[in-house]
Amino acid sequence: MKHLQLLFVVAATLLLLLAPAQAQEPVTITYWTDPALAQPISLPQFTELAEFETWQAQQFMEMHPHVTIEVRGLDWPDLATVVPTALAAGDPPDILKDYLGRTSGYGVEGVTVDLFGHLPQEDIDDLLPGLVQLYTIDGALHAMPTYFWNHAMIVNKALFDQAGLGDMVPVDDRDWTFDDFYAAATAIKAADIGVEFPYTLQVASEQGDYDFHAFIWGAGGEIWNPDCTTGFDDPKTLAGLEFVNQLYQEGLINSDATTAAYADQTNNLFTGKSAIMGGGMGVLNNTIGNAIKNGEVTVDMDPVIVTYPHAEGEVSGLGVGPSGFAVFDKGRSDYEMEWVVKFLLFLNSSESQVTYTQNNSQFPARASAGVPLEEDANYALTLSLIQERGTENLGLACPGFYEVRISQPPHWQAMFLGQETPQQALEALNAESEFILDM
Repeated sequence: MKHLQLLFVVAATLLLLLAPAQAQEPVTITYWTDPALAQPISLPQFTELAEFETWQAQQFMEMHPHVTIEVRGLDWPDLATVVPTALAAGDPPDILKDYLGRTSGYGVEGVTVDLFGHLPQEDIDDLLPGLVQLYTIDGALHAMPTYFWNHAMIVNKALFDQAGLGDMVPVDDRDWTFDDFYAAATAIKAADIGVEFPYTLQVASEQGDYDFHAFIWGAGGEIWNPDCTTGFDDPKTLAGLEFVNQLYQEGLINSDATTAAYADQTNNLFTGKSAIMGGGMGVLNNTIGNAIKNGEVTVDMDPVIVTYPHAEGEVSGLGVGPSGFAVFDKGRSDYEMEWVVKFLLFLNSSESQVTYTQNNSQFPARASAGVPLEEDANYALTLSLIQERGTENLGLACPGFYEVRISQPPHWQAMFLGQETPQQALEALNAESEFILDM
């Protein structure tokens, strides 16, 4: 009996000795990130894509030496192609940080982990309820939101002041009608101060769609209805489309909009060829701020945020879009998933969200993160506009969102080039979207 007791004691001792060793088994985690923090303003030592995220990973690995984290940064266009290719090859990353408009597609496909089953309840409760709702697909939390952007107009008021037209920019209530906007755009173009096309946008790819959709929302139209059907057959959608087409045909939008890239838009603004572009706090503080610092801005710059114009009697909200961390289902063991989730929570802690939003001028997904840029008047203004005007339905969590999204630019291009009328463009898109959503 004593011999048996001794065996139990030895066995228990061995278990205690082996437990720490087992808990420290090596784990490799792959983490792919978007370029949103490629040049964080308050962390000037980081200047390259994924450099900041690599530093984050190093902090985690120093705390947990048995964990190896492989970081890869992807530019915005690559996110739409590289990740699906990796999924098709059966080799996606463990964690992906990207925009809801893309990660929702992965959630619909069922290739992401349901984080409701892995995150502590206190972390879920700390997330803004509206974001949790957006990220919940078929009852599963397909990704963990981290921050969200807003979309409005950035107007370089300095150019309007230079032309003696400063009073045409609605800096008091940040609100203007289609007629107000048309008058201001026409006047600044005619002022002969170098503004060739007052408003700059691109319809070469889906990346410019919110600059375009905002005019449709301003007319009271919709791209996506609340029930995830599309609004291409709405007469108000047609009215908004006709207005933006008028702007292009009259030379108030850059003539190369059908082929331009985002860099062309910002260059137009930085050089004074344009006085207005779409954007939000990120463009105001980061894109323009970095351009001024790097000497890319060659005109006086006094950027102000205003809402997109709207038809008389219509009130349009602001576009907002969140980004988050998706965890792909790779058949990981419970032990491996434990460390994937620990790294996820490290990346998406309140402290991390404060750092992110202080450097990309977005808004945190955690209530505990507070208001990171409360001293920034434009940040507070944007929050008040969102509260006052509400938000527009971008359809980000709708099945078929991405497919419908990429189907649109060819028709906007054809409309600008005179190959389709606004009515024909919408009829074609309505038919295509019905086909996509019925698949």
